[in-house]
Amino acid sequence: MPVANAEVVEFLRDCPLVFGLDDAGLEEVASLCTMVTFDAREQLFAEGEIDNVLWILMTGRVRLYHSDPEGRQLVVGFPAPHIPLDLAALDGRPHTVGATALEFCRVLLISQAARVIIARRFPATVVNTMRQLSRDLRQRDISHTVLSFRSARGRICCTLVQLAEQYGVRQSTGVKINFRLTRQDLADRSGVTLETSIRVVSDLQRRGVIATKSRVIEIIDSGELEEWSGCRECELDCTVFAKPTVADAPFPAPAPLARAPQRLASPVR
Repeated sequence: MPVANAEVVEFLRDCPLVFGLDDAGLEEVASLCTMVTFDAREQLFAEGEIDNVLWILMTGRVRLYHSDPEGRQLVVGFPAPHIPLDLAALDGRPHTVGATALEFCRVLLISQAARVIIARRFPATVVNTMRQLSRDLRQRDISHTVLSFRSARGRICCTLVQLAEQYGVRQSTGVKINFRLTRQDLADRSGVTLETSIRVVSDLQRRGVIATKSRVIEIIDSGELEEWSGCRECELDCTVFAKPTVADAPFPAPAPLARAPQRLASPVR
């Protein structure tokens, strides 16, 4: 469905793929976007599906996952709003993960033809996409390393550290992970069984390391959690899970090109 251009412009200001664009640039990008909605438990796209569309979460909660032939899922992550979903599929090949809505979601879509126009008009978006792809690769590499070398308890603690980087909000009593998680979500994200997730979370609560309320986890003792996750001896940089900002740009974004000839406005074949 079409979306109000002003709403999309405001949304895009915090989207890492268009960092560096001025208001006119954001308005032009917004005019090329489409919004779709999904209800809870509805699939956005499947692992192995090809659609050539750029997906950007606007509102709601989504889980990205791999699934095996028996239907078991290993959660890759819970992307935050403004972050593109599975950039690896922009080369026209199948999606490397599946995506399912955890609640009602609004998602911004940018077609392949629109992306070509945007890339030609605004080279900064190409640089930003490369930067975000690098972040995604680092996140998945860290997650894979944690799954390979940490104990079940260590995996859960590392997951909490990463989610605190991604969704953490500083409170007077600690850091609240501002994202609702079930014990099953935490188990799937950490690659452990539900029983292990329940046991470890209960132990962390009993020791006063974390507190939970309405499926929201608050880290009370960050030092103790990092001790259990092995952060102090770890060379992995989990700050890469934090939401990107314009300040993260390692170099100035290129200026937009002069407006292209009218022929670029025609459909891209």
